[in-house]
Amino acid sequence: SDVCSSDLVDEDAESYEGSTDFTANDLNGSKDAYSATFITLSGDTATVSGSGAYTYDGSVYISNAGYYVLSGKLNDGQIVVDAYQSSKIWILLDDVDIYCSDDAAIRINQADKVFLTLGEDSVNTLESGEEYSDDALSDGAGGTIFSHDDLTINGSGSLSITAGYKHGIDANDSLHITGGDISISCPQDGIHVNDEFNFKDAGLTIAAGDDAVHSDTSIYVESGAILVTGCYEGLEAVTITMAGGNVTIYGFGFDHRWF
Repeated sequence: SDVCSSDLVDEDAESYEGSTDFTANDLNGSKDAYSATFITLSGDTATVSGSGAYTYDGSVYISNAGYYVLSGKLNDGQIVVDAYQSSKIWILLDDVDIYCSDDAAIRINQADKVFLTLGEDSVNTLESGEEYSDDALSDGAGGTIFSHDDLTINGSGSLSITAGYKHGIDANDSLHITGGDISISCPQDGIHVNDEFNFKDAGLTIAAGDDAVHSDTSIYVESGAILVTGCYEGLEAVTITMAGGNVTIYGFGFDHRWF
């Protein structure tokens, strides 16, 4: 069963049509590790202690709802979430270093919503190669983090994303960032989102070859700081709302700052 709120209204469900910028789970970057599954990455393989995940061919697959704690290094592999459509999945990154040469380092194939938490004082690194496999390309993968479903990044640790191919984070649905210190370097968009991008209480630094942040619908910044050290276009969306925070953009031949 899913590890999620027992509220009668599930604001994290994809089917929820109410109005909220951030849910309680979005803002909770410190969940109890009780009954978590612990995954230790060890170069070319990994070990799983608990249920809901397994290893195959140098990668880790998460197939059930629940709470997972990851640590260690993968030389050339990925974390793949492929669970039920109703699954809520929490993944705590606790000093993780993942390189994937031909696909996303973290790939979300299916879930209801995934919460990627940066553990306190943790230093996490994700990197992808310059050429993706035919399978990755046919699925539309375009980021070092690639998600078909709603994704939240929270917590208080750091995350460095280096994309060799296209985008840093590529999300087909919504992306909420509510914590952590995140840096992205990429040849195209730092963040490319098909649905809404909501941001608060985090630090985000982007060096992009095209858009720093692109959303097909809306960008909402409530607090925190976004620094774009290089880009062709800064923030691009149908609607951009600056409710607070600090956004500084240095582009190719221009600079702009919002407070």
